[in-house]
Amino acid sequence: MKGRKGAQAPAQPRVRAEFSRSRHNALVAGDDLYFVMERDKAVHVISSSCPHRGGPLHLGDVEGDRLRCPWHGGMFPVGRLCDRSHPSVRVGDTVTVYLPAGEHDPIPVHTMVRAGVHAA
Repeated sequence: MKGRKGAQAPAQPRVRAEFSRSRHNALVAGDDLYFVMERDKAVHVISSSCPHRGGPLHLGDVEGDRLRCPWHGGMFPVGRLCDRSHPSVRVGDTVTVYLPAGEHDPIPVHTMVRAGVHAA
């Protein structure tokens, strides 16, 4: 499809995961951690790995409408992180999300998440 106008890359394979929002605030899939952030009454499942240095974004602080990486202090607009979150939907207490497929199935966990507190 090289050179064809409007052509898109093939869709990335995904795996479905469900978890209870009241009991879990993150998902672990192999070495990857995804955390839950609530914004404007919507649930967003976000990769915790900082794109700059791989820092744990789930341990960052939300300052106004920005999330500060705990490793290098860089600021990320919360809205942009939420826009780039993984496809998910919440029905009652159950969240269903589609994460990139990998060697390990996602496991819901409850861990320390500073950034997942209700964001502005």
